[in-house]
Amino acid sequence: MSHFGLVLKEVRAQLGLSQQALAMQIGSTQRHVSFLETGRSAPTASFLARICRELKLSIAQRANLFAASGLANPYARRSPDNKDVTHALNMIDARLLAHWPFPGAVLDEAWFILRTNPAFDCMIGPMIPPGNEPNLLDVLLSPDFRDRLLNWDDVLPVFYYRLQASAAVSPRVAEIFERVKKQGLFDGFEDHLTSDKPIPVFVPFRIALAPGLTVEMSSILGRLVSTQDAALEGYEIELMMPTDAQSEETLRSALNAAGVNN
Repeated sequence: MSHFGLVLKEVRAQLGLSQQALAMQIGSTQRHVSFLETGRSAPTASFLARICRELKLSIAQRANLFAASGLANPYARRSPDNKDVTHALNMIDARLLAHWPFPGAVLDEAWFILRTNPAFDCMIGPMIPPGNEPNLLDVLLSPDFRDRLLNWDDVLPVFYYRLQASAAVSPRVAEIFERVKKQGLFDGFEDHLTSDKPIPVFVPFRIALAPGLTVEMSSILGRLVSTQDAALEGYEIELMMPTDAQSEETLRSALNAAGVNN
């Protein structure tokens, strides 16, 4: 099997398609798909374009297919320090994070922190383990954060499913996810699935900013919708927010006291 054949088969498996089903969706034949996967045929640029269009592939999937084909790759993954990627990150920083009154950041697919605003630096910055490249997952798994999180049992399913989704696209997160599961971090998770209690619409994180000073917070996650780069497609904009009026007042007061103007 050729390298392209392996990648095509992997994409097909991700979509849950048989060779016949894939062929029908793109207007080809099962025989042609089989030949491509075994390396007996080579893909053309127009064929790859049809696959990308008809299967609605992600930018990363498109990039992998073109790279494996040996053809010119219009979706080549740029490095984080590429000037165009940097420009996009700077735009998010200036147009969004700078105006968000609560903690906000841009994360890559492995949860490394690429951009932050002053509120994030004030509230989350001190919890970043020293000596490492800043990573939000490291913060959330740190003893400091766990000591501040007052409702771990409630947010456990939220954290589990978000890590599970990230593990599917990031080998680093997948490794961490498996490790913390073995360590028992998610023990009791199944109890939530079998409980008779109704599942809430959403679950805020109850965080102790200081002794006697608690806020309830959640996050809004966003992405640029017009990305055409596999790296940038994986970046998430995380905007944290208080979920009630009292928490907002408490958080604003704490940030103001720390010199963060809101």
